[in-house]
Amino acid sequence: MGVLTHRRIPRSVSRCRLERIGDEVLLYHPGLTKAVYLNGTASLIWQLCDGQRSDEDIVVLLREAFPDEGADIAGDVYTTLQRFSDEGTIEFI
Repeated sequence: MGVLTHRRIPRSVSRCRLERIGDEVLLYHPGLTKAVYLNGTASLIWQLCDGQRSDEDIVVLLREAFPDEGADIAGDVYTTLQRFSDEGTIEFI
């Protein structure tokens, strides 16, 4: 997959769903019969992929929620979105 460009709007693939097992969060894609482990931040990013917010909107929301993380957030969001795209759990509209 290519490198993300800013102002893309990610949307979770409808077949995917979050599964909580104890303290762990898995993103399950039944069509591909695979699960992707998510840490807390990745889980939050995936939940924000609603087809309404752009990748930049997600960065702004997370910067507001986690002000101490600062500059690291943008890179984490874009890397996570790329991973989701590569895994087939989001699409860009």
